[in-house]
Amino acid sequence: MSPALFALWAIVGWCGTPYPRWWWRVPPPPDPEPWWRSRLIGVVAGIIGGWAFTQVFGPRPEPWTVVTAAATSVGAFFVSRLVGDLYGLVRGGGSANRG
Repeated sequence: MSPALFALWAIVGWCGTPYPRWWWRVPPPPDPEPWWRSRLIGVVAGIIGGWAFTQVFGPRPEPWTVVTAAATSVGAFFVSRLVGDLYGLVRGGGSANRG
């Protein structure tokens, strides 16, 4: 697989992490942990999600095409979002979209 495809999955994973509450004009609570933990988890989950999508649903994307990139990005986004929400629930609080 192309290194560019892995980079795309990492970027999509970064974007798949939940938005902080202040994004919706709610005052931010004190930040109990560094912001980079949730982003790093999202990046790793995005790479795993994109790779898993290619293993389950399709031929290997040897010729890197726009359709392949878009399809695998969907898998990367959903896995990143799922893992990010689970991390938010595990670290505390009632909502995964807290921080």
